Amino acid sequence: MKRKRDGLIQQFAKWIFACGIVAGVSAWTTGCSPSSSTTEEAATTPQQFVIARGEPRDRLRQIFARYRGSSYYQDTSEVVLRVVPMADASSELFSGGKQEQRAPFRVRWTGRQLDVQAYVVRLRASSSPQSNQVELNAWFDEPETRHFDSQMLVDVWQKPENQRLDLDRVLADEVLRSKLSAGLAGPPPQLEWLFAGDPMSGIFEPTAKLKWLPDANFAGQKMRRIAAETEGKSYVFWIDPTVSVIRRVELPLPLIEGLDTKQSSLTLEFRRAEFAPQSGDEDSTRFDFQPPFTPQRVSRFVPVPPPPPSSILGRRLPNDAMRTIRADSNPTEVVLFRLSEEEDVSATEPRWIAAAITQSRQSNLSHVHWVVATEEDGFRRELSAAWSGAVTVLDSSSLDDVFGLLRLKPGSAAVIDADQTVLLTEQQINTSSVGNVLAALADDAAGVDVPAKIQADYKQLNRAYESELSKALQQ
Repeated sequence: MKRKRDGLIQQFAKWIFACGIVAGVSAWTTGCSPSSSTTEEAATTPQQFVIARGEPRDRLRQIFARYRGSSYYQDTSEVVLRVVPMADASSELFSGGKQEQRAPFRVRWTGRQLDVQAYVVRLRASSSPQSNQVELNAWFDEPETRHFDSQMLVDVWQKPENQRLDLDRVLADEVLRSKLSAGLAGPPPQLEWLFAGDPMSGIFEPTAKLKWLPDANFAGQKMRRIAAETEGKSYVFWIDPTVSVIRRVELPLPLIEGLDTKQSSLTLEFRRAEFAPQSGDEDSTRFDFQPPFTPQRVSRFVPVPPPPPSSILGRRLPNDAMRTIRADSNPTEVVLFRLSEEEDVSATEPRWIAAAITQSRQSNLSHVHWVVATEEDGFRRELSAAWSGAVTVLDSSSLDDVFGLLRLKPGSAAVIDADQTVLLTEQQINTSSVGNVLAALADDAAGVDVPAKIQADYKQLNRAYESELSKALQQ
C-alpha cells in the first residue's frame, strides 16, 4: 500500500495562515456599499461588467468593486493544494510523492444575509431592513467535541444605515476566528472581496506588477487571466469575462527545498460563482443552518476542555505486557506510539515522534525506550531503517493485548514509567500530544506523581470551563 505524506500540506497551511496570503486577515476592514447610483446599477447589470482588455490594474479594481457593491453573491468553491516533489527530492516530507488536499467553502450573500460554510464553521449573519439590527449565529459542526459542547454564538448589534456588513464585527469572536484560520487556507477569501474596504491591497501597491496572460479554459469556459506580482509573491486571477466573477486564483507557493514549483500549485477554484440567483435552483443553493443539537446560546464561544483522562492512569501493567514492548529487562520509561490505520494520517505521525525524541535528548531525558507500532510491513522496514535503532518498531498485531490494557486505539500514545505505572495516554499523535508526552517524562524525572497531577489539572480545567460557560450563557 502506498502511503501519502501530507506533512508538507500541513506546513503549507501553517505558512498560508502566518502570511495572511489567502484571506488577507490583517487587511479586513469595514466594507461599505458604493453610494453612487451608477455603481449600484453596475452591480446588478452583468452586461456592464464585460471584461475587455486594458490596464490590468484598473480591470482588477473593477472586479473587486463589483464584489463590494454586490447585493447578491453565491458560490461553491474549494482551495486545492497539489504538491509535486523534484525527481531527486529525498526529504521525508516528499517520501510519498505527489499529494493533493482540498478544503470546501460555501458563501452566500443576499444583501441582508450572509451564510458561510467553511471547515467546521457554520455562520449566519442577518440584518433587519426595519431597524438595521444585525444578528449573528454561529456553531461548529464538530462531533468529536459534541459540537463544541452544543454552544451557539448569538450576537446582536446595530449597524449604521446603508452601511455594508462589517466583517470585523462578524468575526469579532476569538474562537470563531481561530476555527476559520485553522483550516487549509484560512477564512474564505471571498469574504474579503465582498466586505473589505480595500481587498488584497498589496497587489495594488505602486511597486506591484500586473499584466495580462493568455486566455485559458476552466470548467469548460474561456477565462481572462491577470497576473500580479508583489514583494516576490505571484498571483494569477482567472476571470469569467462575461460577468466579471473570479473563478480561479493561483496563489504563491513557499520556498521549500525539494519542491517542484513548476508543477506544484495552490489554487482557489470556484465550481460555481454568481452575482444573481438562478431561478428554479433552490435545492442547490439552500443553506441548511439548523444544528443537529439543542443549542446552548452563548455571547461568546468558550473553549471546551479536552476529554477526561483515562481511568487507566496510575495502574501498573503486568510483567508479560511489559516484556512485549520492552526490548530488555532494564527498568526504563517507555513511550509507546500506535500509528493510525489511516494512511494519510499515519504518514505524518513519525515526524512528530522524531521531534519528541530530539527534544527529549535536548532535555536530558535520555533513558527512555521509544516504541512505535504499525500494521504495515513495508512501513515498519522504512521506519526501522530511518531511525537506525533509536526506536523499536513493532508489528501492531503483536501488541493487541497491550493495546487492550492501555485502551489505545490507532493513532494514540502512552507513557509508562520504570515501575510499569501508566503515566499518560493520548488519543492523537500531533504537536500537542507530543508536548504532553515530554511534560509527563520531565515531571516523572522530577518525582512528580504524574497521574495525580493530570487528574487534578483536569478537574481545575473543567471547573474553570463551567465557570466561564455560565458567564457566557444567554438567558
